[in-house]
Amino acid sequence: MSELDLRVRYFQDSTPLDIPCREENFVRRQIKMLLPLEQTALVLVDVWNVHFIESWIERASRITREIILPILDTARQSHLAIIHAPSPPVAEKFGRLDDHTAPQKSPKLTWPPTEFRHRSGKYSAFRGPRNQPPSIGIHWNPIADQLSISPLIEVLKEEDIIATGSQLHDLLTQKGILHLIYVGFATNWCVLGRDYGIRAMAGRGYNIILLREATTGVEFPDTVDQLFTTEIAIREVEQQYGFTASKKDFLLACKTMNDKNS
Repeated sequence: MSELDLRVRYFQDSTPLDIPCREENFVRRQIKMLLPLEQTALVLVDVWNVHFIESWIERASRITREIILPILDTARQSHLAIIHAPSPPVAEKFGRLDDHTAPQKSPKLTWPPTEFRHRSGKYSAFRGPRNQPPSIGIHWNPIADQLSISPLIEVLKEEDIIATGSQLHDLLTQKGILHLIYVGFATNWCVLGRDYGIRAMAGRGYNIILLREATTGVEFPDTVDQLFTTEIAIREVEQQYGFTASKKDFLLACKTMNDKNS
């Protein structure tokens, strides 16, 4: 059986008995993890071509070109399952969703009232942060129809595209996949929060590994220089949901496995 011998990292929020269990004593640890090839998939989350935040899409495009592409090429050479998760509207554009993975209609909600959920009419004052003036719509609406997978990423015919977490779960069940290696964007928004993202899939019981250099979060004015919001999202993964690995260690694990099989 082919296996990826991958070094992964996690954040241990406990201490040995001889060390006080205090936050200042928490440390990162590394272990080796053997991942059976046929039970492992590379999941690409929201690797988009456009975004309304100019500085962010510049950074994401560079990471796609310099980091994700080499990872994807190596994963393909290693015969790792590739799953594209580019958001429901983008997935539908590719026309690759068969019947059992077609987007499901949301159940009809009776509460809260429709007008309240839409924050319309008398409830408009309660609109969420992104819909308060000036709202993201003035930047997002003009480019929304252009949204697709990055032109740097070719979706091969043998690779899967999913639109929802339920579709991803169904696909993984069919393929017998247990281990999900994540790359993509944005770390603190979609990679963590989508229904096919890390929180949801860890909650379904899958083993999660995020490749640290192959992602970036949406930052704030006082964090963008050091990418501290991205770092905090990575720490959240390492502390609560699974593990992370470096690009270098992933490529090395693939090369070692391929050399053994040659």
